[in-house]
Amino acid sequence: MATRAIARAISTSRARTVDDDVVVVPGDYRVGGILLAVAALTGPALHLWTQSVIHGVLGGFLSFQASRVRFRFTREAIEVVFIEPGASDETAANVDVATSGDNKLQGGGENRWAYDSITNWEFWWPGFPCLVYFRETQTKSDGQPHFFPIIMDGELLYKVMLDRFPKSVNEKPSPSEWSLDLALEQTSIGRQIKENLTDEQRQKVKELKGIPYLDKN
Repeated sequence: MATRAIARAISTSRARTVDDDVVVVPGDYRVGGILLAVAALTGPALHLWTQSVIHGVLGGFLSFQASRVRFRFTREAIEVVFIEPGASDETAANVDVATSGDNKLQGGGENRWAYDSITNWEFWWPGFPCLVYFRETQTKSDGQPHFFPIIMDGELLYKVMLDRFPKSVNEKPSPSEWSLDLALEQTSIGRQIKENLTDEQRQKVKELKGIPYLDKN
């Protein structure tokens, strides 16, 4: 299928693979970096020290996690593994799932979930990736939800999930349709923001893909 071909083509250049059946999604520091930039602005520049500390701690934590947490997609399951900060993504293709420990915060057990146990998944938001969710029946028969901040290549993650996960309850747009406009349409706040834009600004929003100034459009 087309999505499979796209995901594998991208994985060759942007992720490290053992073979065609294993895809490792590289880490991405943009979300953590943005929070650190906000911390620098709200603190020294605006003297909003409480906000600065909150953004700084969260940004530092997410940046550190982006250096070591990797999503690994095998033929049968999605796995979360840890690598040493600074190590290549090839390392993540071979390390044991046990490196990421026991997922105590989200149901317990190892960080490996078979695709056929996944009952639904969501991606917030196509065009502006921040958070991913899926629900599986492997941990608990009545369903265990999982939430992860997107501290990895969001576009590649989305494409591989489209390719390997069961179909989501909600229809998912094609990666070619990604834009900031699509992301804003996903929430009531985003739609309110669009209502206050001029026609020229709305057109620019439709043309933006990913994080402005950080992603190539």
